[in-house]
Amino acid sequence: MLRTLSYLFLIPYWIWLMLVFLAFLVTSSLAGLILIPILGKRAHEPMMAVYKFWSFTFFLCSGIRIRSTNREILFDNLPCIVVSNHGSNLDMFIGAYGLPLSVKPMAKVQLKKMPLLGFLFSTVCVLVDRSNKESRDKSSRAMIAEIRNGKTIFIYPEGTRNKGDKPLNDFYDGAFRFAIESQRPIVAMCSINARKLNPSDSYAVRPGTIRIRYMGPYSTAGLTKEDLPKLKEQIYSDMYATILQEDPMYRHLL
Repeated sequence: MLRTLSYLFLIPYWIWLMLVFLAFLVTSSLAGLILIPILGKRAHEPMMAVYKFWSFTFFLCSGIRIRSTNREILFDNLPCIVVSNHGSNLDMFIGAYGLPLSVKPMAKVQLKKMPLLGFLFSTVCVLVDRSNKESRDKSSRAMIAEIRNGKTIFIYPEGTRNKGDKPLNDFYDGAFRFAIESQRPIVAMCSINARKLNPSDSYAVRPGTIRIRYMGPYSTAGLTKEDLPKLKEQIYSDMYATILQEDPMYRHLL
């Protein structure tokens, strides 16, 4: 009975957030349609500014507070490769909120099929089809070029949303290979409590607090591809332990 009443109470809240999200989709798409033909590649940072504005707006309207810890680790080491856990649909706003305008995210090409949202992802992301070697190679070359041109790279090394019971899924090699090839540091970004406020298998959102903890930097100076497994294992272990200790969703695993 109490659960039913709580859902009834949240219905107006969810309708409100749907309207906010639709406003984000429409206004951001219009901005892209105007800025990209005029500015070309130079439209990247203005579009990121649009997304950052909407991330602040969405969290304000949803009653979700963002608390950042060790943010200086990121901004003292730009450009770098940022890796983050991925367990919630809120992550698209968390990334825009917590990262610099010069960031270049990598995203799966399947997102391009989503109406409007797919267009928005394509305006700022390098899209990759992980099932296609040619697509993986092309996106790898693009990401290396971006970081050498001063862009910060943002990747979810799990590849897709974590819908399991563990704090993290296994990591792909890509982010760590990019870091070693470019000899730039890695910064880990752990979002804490996002999955509780918006479960990985749901679009329902609740008010609350999300904490972003930055970790590192993890230097790649002098590392070669032979060092990749150890680097990946270290960062995975550190992120796993942090999320396990700090995210209430996983306290039952302690």
